[in-house]
Amino acid sequence: MPRNTRARRPLVATTLAVTGAAVALVATLLTGQGGPSAGERTAGERASPAYPGGLPGRVTEDDRLLHDAEQHLLRDCMRRHGFTYRVFPLDEDQGVDAFVYVLDDTAWARQHGYGSALRRERTARARSDPNRAYFAALPADRKARALVAANGPSPDGLRVTLPGGGTVRRSDRGCVAESQRRLYGDLGAWFGASTRVEALRQIRRSRVMAEGDYTAALGDWRLCMRRAGHPFATPAAARAAALSAAHPLGKAREVGLALAEVRCAGESELGRTARRLDDHHGRLLAREHRADVEARDRLRAAALPRARLLLGDGPQG
Repeated sequence: MPRNTRARRPLVATTLAVTGAAVALVATLLTGQGGPSAGERTAGERASPAYPGGLPGRVTEDDRLLHDAEQHLLRDCMRRHGFTYRVFPLDEDQGVDAFVYVLDDTAWARQHGYGSALRRERTARARSDPNRAYFAALPADRKARALVAANGPSPDGLRVTLPGGGTVRRSDRGCVAESQRRLYGDLGAWFGASTRVEALRQIRRSRVMAEGDYTAALGDWRLCMRRAGHPFATPAAARAAALSAAHPLGKAREVGLALAEVRCAGESELGRTARRLDDHHGRLLAREHRADVEARDRLRAAALPRARLLLGDGPQG
């Protein structure tokens, strides 16, 4: 799969959401109901977790192990309820989501532009998922029972107040909850700590973008892009234009715009500034929320021998 070719890490860690992988998939495949009320969201809508200490956005063997173990537990639970669930592999293509602040990798931009083709491939993989087809073919009454089996009867039982405000809620029943309880032991502690740590990513990004050094570098980036014939106010605006489904640029124009952004990220020092500030606020958030970070890491570590035993990869310690 395509990789980020830089030796240095992307501007923000984009590790996989092993925490909520099963939840997110079940929410995607087995729902279609109305969204949560204002100020709330269900666990299936969470983004990838933040690693506030600044770990690289790479998939680790531990990530794969925990993902696979949770998937097998979910499959077995759904089978006991009379439904088929196919284990799905971890999506390890993280380059599409890596450049949160600004695109600053020449090799990646030259090969992928802004990643429009990679995004289409990801969408195609999701649409071809056998679980989606299986669920779509179920009669209405069986669909309803599958939803309850997977997610519990309602998104209640577990509720977490996020560091930045708002709440996340989900059921403490159903196969997703059962799978994570068996893997992590204390479901409430795991859900609380991992969800709060995940929420730090957006806080981290907001703090970076509020810094005077960042806004000054962004102004220089904007002038550079304007001189290059691309009058975008922010990298996000350039990315949105490049990835527009209504007005696709075509590969050559997409790559040209991406390379212009990379050049301006260097000339304005926006890339370097964003990385420095991202590291700084990552360390601050790790200290501010040390209890949650340590709890999440402790529960992950304790889950690894259980995962190995479940997958037949060694004795449980």
